[in-house]
Parts: sequence; structure tokens; C-alpha cells
Amino acid sequence: MRLAVTNEQMKAAEAAADSRGISYMKMMRSAGEVCFDRISRFMGGVEGKDFVILAGRGNNGGDGIVIANLLTEARASAILVFVQDLPKSDCARECYSLYEKVVKSTLYIHRKDAVMRLISNCDAVIDCVFGTGFHGALEDGLKELFGFVNGSCPGKKISVDVPSGIDSNTGETAEGAFRPDLTIVLGAMKRGLYSHPAYENCGRITIGDIGIPSDCYSSFEAVLTDNVIREFIPARMRVSNKGTYGRLLNISGSAFYTGAALLSTNGALRTGVGLCTLATPTRVINAIAPAVPEAVYLPLEQDYDGFISDKSVDAVKMELLNHKYTAVLTGCGLGNRKATAELTSFVIKNADCPVIIDADGLNSIAGNINVLKERKKGIIVTPHPAEFSRMTGKPVPEIQRDRIGYAKAFSQEYGCVTVLKGVNTVIAAPSGETFINTTGNPGLAKAGSGDVLAGMTASFAAQGTPLLYSAVLGAYLHGLAADTLAARMGLPGILPRDIPEVLPEVLK
Repeated sequence: MRLAVTNEQMKAAEAAADSRGISYMKMMRSAGEVCFDRISRFMGGVEGKDFVILAGRGNNGGDGIVIANLLTEARASAILVFVQDLPKSDCARECYSLYEKVVKSTLYIHRKDAVMRLISNCDAVIDCVFGTGFHGALEDGLKELFGFVNGSCPGKKISVDVPSGIDSNTGETAEGAFRPDLTIVLGAMKRGLYSHPAYENCGRITIGDIGIPSDCYSSFEAVLTDNVIREFIPARMRVSNKGTYGRLLNISGSAFYTGAALLSTNGALRTGVGLCTLATPTRVINAIAPAVPEAVYLPLEQDYDGFISDKSVDAVKMELLNHKYTAVLTGCGLGNRKATAELTSFVIKNADCPVIIDADGLNSIAGNINVLKERKKGIIVTPHPAEFSRMTGKPVPEIQRDRIGYAKAFSQEYGCVTVLKGVNTVIAAPSGETFINTTGNPGLAKAGSGDVLAGMTASFAAQGTPLLYSAVLGAYLHGLAADTLAARMGLPGILPRDIPEVLPEVLK
């Protein structure tokens, strides 16, 4: 399992490792070795190439000293530039005393023009200035230096652990921050790097093991991987029938958003639900039934605008009170209307099974979000950042800067599982347990992708998967299907309707 940690959690893990005899010095050497390995791969070898290592006063600078020594041993030209002062931390000072006579070094403040010339002609600049030790604003001298590297260095730019200028707890990015092509994160992923715009400023991210045993991490967020996901996928039993795999009521669609009904239903069926009943206007059924003959249909009347009529809201309420469903999905393509708000509120308060609320279901109750606290059973909400902004009253940029924190806080306050969609979708439970999804690509940035995800998530919930893991499965497999498609076609050509088609392959 991959982990995401705060600075405090990382320090606690390092202390735990040190107490077991894995010294801080040993971890620093391991960090330097893994960075050397990743740099060698990234650069296609290092022999004969010119490197400038920008080093700070702390342990991140100590990592840079080890890297400079290893590059020198590998017959590269490595110039170690201390950007502020000589090393101050115990480990960094010990490293410097070991390698001082081997590694070429200089102080930036003494040879500024010479350093600029080196940067202008090198193959790579390696940033080892702050690591996890940065917060606030960059001082003018460093802002000038990083600005020169970002704009004038012809070679590759590599950051060790955290790009300098990024707060690894919050993801806040200072003006003039170092912008690498590659970030080599040490030990465990730093939580703030999943925030925005920090994530965009990291380039390619790779994680290096520095020898800390996994059980030294006492608290963390989990980053989803195939190994984590496999244990959550519902088993298919040899002796079973359609009722074994759940009954989903999908309240979706309108004359304006016919595709939402089709896509959410296909997403549900392709992820294994036994029975899916689609409650939608008759006009929608006539349009999509030939394409989805496996669904059961509950025909509803529509109003003059093409949305579910007030009279049909009562029909859906009666259907729900039959208590034959194992999950309910509502919101996809319903329109942000009074009838949608009435229906969504009724489902929340009366469904005796898990409820998944997406799109207009969320928009319709955004002004009355406390209704979530009146739930009868568990709820999953699946907002994108703009919808989440309406639900919380927080600006989108503020949410994006701390996606994990806001998703966790919302889940704990309202007692629901929150799926905050977007790059690095965050899935948070009321218990505080949180997962970060890293599958998916820009091919998903099309209307209808969220409808497929809602159907998939609801399908797993209907099959009896616990709500948190239903959301985890939905997000991970949805993104993995998009990644599978991306390997076959250009990203612009991926359509939401393609995702359900590859789900059987992905699940296999």
C-alpha cells in the first residue's frame, strides 16, 4: 500500500525507524542512493554529464551532498551549491565532513555569476534546498535563483522530496517556486503534493524507499493501488442469481439529459449489479431502451420542460417505500429544480438502503445541506469541486488547495462518504479514513463521465460492498478504465460511453 503523510506523520515514522536502529544517517544515505538511481534512469545515464545540486542548510541539503558524491563517483561533473549557508543539521554536517574533499562545492552568495553560468550550461539542476521544511514565502534571493533555473536552464530540473517553495502539508505554492520535471518523493508521498496547484508544479512524481518499515507509519492516508483494490471487489458465487447481486433504483435522466440515464445505468450494469431499475420519463425510456435492454424501467410523466413531473415524484416515493432495493442512486440529469430537491430529500430521509447522490441531486440540496444529517441509512455524495463549493460555501480555489482536509471535514460533519472528484479524487469516510485515487487522465474531462462513475459506485453499494469501499472501487476502476482506453487511442477521443465497455476487461 502506498501512503500519503503530513510532515508530522513523516517525522514520527523517521523517529520510529531510528528507535529500531535505522539511524537518521542511514536513512539519509538511502535517500541519496535512491535519488541517484532515479536520476540515472531519468537522465539515461549520468557519466560525462554536468549537474548542479542546489543544497539547503537542513537534511534535504544533506541528501544533496550524498547525491553529489554518488554522481562524482559515477564520473559525472557535480557542483554542490549551498544556496544560503553551509549545512546546519547534524546529519547534513556529518555528510559534508565525509565528502567535503571529494565533492566540488561553493556558496551561491559568493559566486552568484559563476553559478548562473553553470546553470545555463548544465544537463540538470537538482533541487535539495528545503524538502518538507518550507512554508510561507521565498526570500528574494531564492526567488531570483529559482526563477532563473525555471526560465533559463536548458537541462532537466529535478526536486528531491518536495519542490522548494511548496508547503508539503498544505500544498500552498509560493511565488517563484522551483518547477521540476521530476520530483523524487522520499519514504511516503507528502499529503500537500496532492493539492492544487502543487500537484501541477511537481512534474512527474516517483516515490523512493529509504528503508523505513511500513509499520513505523502510525497514521496516514492511503493511496489506491491494484493490490488495495482487489480485496474490495465483490466475489461472484457459483450458486447465485440476479437477486444475489443487489437491486438498484436509479432515478436519473430528463429530456435535456437523456445520456445521463443511459450512462449511469450502463455504469451500474457493467460493474455487476443484478437488477437495475431506471426511474425516468417515458420519453427517455423510448430513446435509450434499445441500447440498454438489460435494465428494468419505471416510466414517469414529464412536465412541460421535459423533467420529472410533480405527479411522478409521488410515484417514485411509492416505489421507494416498497423496500425492495438494496441501493438508490439519484441526481444524474434530473435538473436543479424544486422537484429534484423534494425527491432527493425524501430519499435521504426514507430510504432504508444506501443512497448515492450525484450532480443535480447535490445541487438541489446545496442550500439545505443539513438534510444529510436526517439520513436513515448511509450516504455517498459525489461532487466535483464546483458542486462541493455550493455545498460548503467555500471558494473552489480554497477547496483545491486542501482537497483532503475539506473532504474529511465534510464527511465527519455530515456522516457521509465524500467522493471529491477531479485529479487525485479524494474518498473520505466519517471515521476519518481517507483514500486518494491516482488513476484516470484528462480523457475523462467530458460531460457524462461523472454519470458513469455514479452508476458504478451505486452498483457496488447495491451488491453489499461497504460504502467507503464502494466509493473506492468506483473511483479507481473508473480511472483505470480511462487509462486502459488512453493506451489505445488519443485522449481527446475517449467518450464516457467507452468506459462501461472496457469495465469487464478491467475487472478481469
